Amino acid sequence: MKLDDVRVHVLAIPLREPVQFSWEPFPRPVYVFSIVEVESGGHMGYSAIEFGAAYKQFLETTVKMVVQGLNMEIEEIDPRLLEIGSWAIQRLGALEVAIWDLVAKREGLPLYKLLGGSRRRVKVYASTGRLLSAEETLELVEKYAEMGINVVKLRFRREKIEDDLEVLKAVVRDFPDLRLAVDANQAWSYTPPYWSRKQALKVARELEKYDVLWLEEPLWKDDIEGYRWLRENTGIEIAGGELEHGLQRFRMLIENGAFDIVQADSVYSNGIAECRKIAALAEAFELKFMPHAWDPGLGWLANLHLAASLPEKLCPYIETPLDPLWWSDVNVWGSEWKC
Repeated sequence: MKLDDVRVHVLAIPLREPVQFSWEPFPRPVYVFSIVEVESGGHMGYSAIEFGAAYKQFLETTVKMVVQGLNMEIEEIDPRLLEIGSWAIQRLGALEVAIWDLVAKREGLPLYKLLGGSRRRVKVYASTGRLLSAEETLELVEKYAEMGINVVKLRFRREKIEDDLEVLKAVVRDFPDLRLAVDANQAWSYTPPYWSRKQALKVARELEKYDVLWLEEPLWKDDIEGYRWLRENTGIEIAGGELEHGLQRFRMLIENGAFDIVQADSVYSNGIAECRKIAALAEAFELKFMPHAWDPGLGWLANLHLAASLPEKLCPYIETPLDPLWWSDVNVWGSEWKC
């Protein structure tokens, strides 16, 4: 199979109100992302990623010129092509996902079935994104409970760790049957606060008291020794890897004992095929694999199919962005957008 065309549509969606997520230094009034579209033999495939104009330029020039002359049957795509593209910061996982979508449509199968999966349901956990007050967090969690969601991930990156813990305690107090996870967003953060290993251990030991399911990205992404040290000194599971790419990078992280839960994302890694290999590697080390999925809708959907293709014991949940609650209802086609 050869691709007849590769197109990228950059969308800028005005939000109802400015939103500041815990990993960003400023509020965003507009949500910018790209839809990747591939075409071959009259079939179309799609994916999405949270990149903008530079991504469109990269895929529609350099990448398009390279791939249009190549055999793009999904199992024969050269991993080096994907890895070098991702190393250039532009992440070709979204292109690979769009090709999978095209192949699934060509074969007349849902993607998870094409991948050999049989799960009809995948449990979701509600992923918060903002650093809200305790009162605001309780209002949000109450809505999750009404939706039937029983696992919620809270964000920790406030100036004082004690303030983070107060939010956790409030949720535990008011929702004792809810299971909680915590995301510190330390691995890729470029604005403070920055946690030390000792601070991360302090938080982990506090979380143990409340039976928190996992602590995500408590240290800088390259502090592999620190991650292993933290796992050895706490009983809480440690998660990470959401923006990593490359099978050998994940092999190094897993073999060096960095994580209990591996969180590769199909669009931010090098695609679904790579993620399935990473999941198999995690399974071999008796770890969990739960994809990061704070992605534009089609990116989230790709990770849902990825999760549905894996055993529930290996992949028990998929992340679902539900903060603010209207986040998943952003009306792409009814809004002003450009491409």
